[in-house]
Amino acid sequence: MHRSLVTGGSGFLGSHLVEALVARGDKVRALVRRTSNITFLESLGVELVYGDLNDSQSLKTAVQGMERIYHCAALASDWGTWEDFQVANVTGLRNLLDAAVEAGVSKFVHVSTTDVYGYPNYPADETAPFRLRVLQYGDTKIKGEQLVWAYHREHGLPITVVRPVNIYGPRSTSFVLELAEVLKSGDMVYIGKKEQPAGLTYVTNVVDMILLAGDRENSVGHAYNASDGLDVSWRGYMDRLAKIVGAASPKIVIPYRLAYFAGWVMEKVYGALRIQSRPLLTRMMVELFGTNQGFSIDKARRELGYEPKVDFDEGMTHVETWLRQTGFI
Repeated sequence: MHRSLVTGGSGFLGSHLVEALVARGDKVRALVRRTSNITFLESLGVELVYGDLNDSQSLKTAVQGMERIYHCAALASDWGTWEDFQVANVTGLRNLLDAAVEAGVSKFVHVSTTDVYGYPNYPADETAPFRLRVLQYGDTKIKGEQLVWAYHREHGLPITVVRPVNIYGPRSTSFVLELAEVLKSGDMVYIGKKEQPAGLTYVTNVVDMILLAGDRENSVGHAYNASDGLDVSWRGYMDRLAKIVGAASPKIVIPYRLAYFAGWVMEKVYGALRIQSRPLLTRMMVELFGTNQGFSIDKARRELGYEPKVDFDEGMTHVETWLRQTGFI
């Protein structure tokens, strides 16, 4: 049994991680905000600490007595101000790292993203370089990782980084609910080659890798891509999700370059007019849906003994069950 702190525990990935840690007998503490929906966490009976990544005192309280930190909290979106992304993904992370060093934790697992590779459009492995793209999410996640590795080198903090691709499953907003809404509205389109690997990963498969990263001594100082290792395309995913929600499959395909230019123009217009809502199309959205997301997981298989347990058919069955339970369908 380990004493584990989870940040972002009320979120999509974090809530599944907390559930798995509790199931295996860990003593789990979750850092949550006063505004967080904690109903699910309360049902698991975990200890809750109210605080914020930018409240250093609350972080000291949260990490006290903890052996491991699983950092899932982040601002993950394709739209927002640079300041908000910087505060959430860099400044807040630095505060947590300071608290972790002071507390002498035995493992710090940082959840990053394959977006740090800058959408290279080939199945990159962990040796691929960081690539800044002037995109809020990816660029601040790169800065966050650079911080993490600096604390590993300079303070000896035992760090492992997990870089998931596109996570789906029950309780997913981005890749289930929002896409389902667009499918039902009939506004969904494909970008570029609709047979591009979507790099999908079922949420509990990511949790399994995070647990391995926390448990294995040989993971310290290493980063691991997390996906299901399948060639499921966006077309395959959209067709299956459309069938589940009773919508028509998308028919329109927009060329990648045209879509990217349209996203750039919309971002400029929304920025100039200071429109808070999300543009119909963003450059990050185009990159996610228009480039090869089939990142290699050979390193995790080789070094951690990782093997995805939930395949695409089972994952989508779980998604359908959840959507029925929530009354969406």
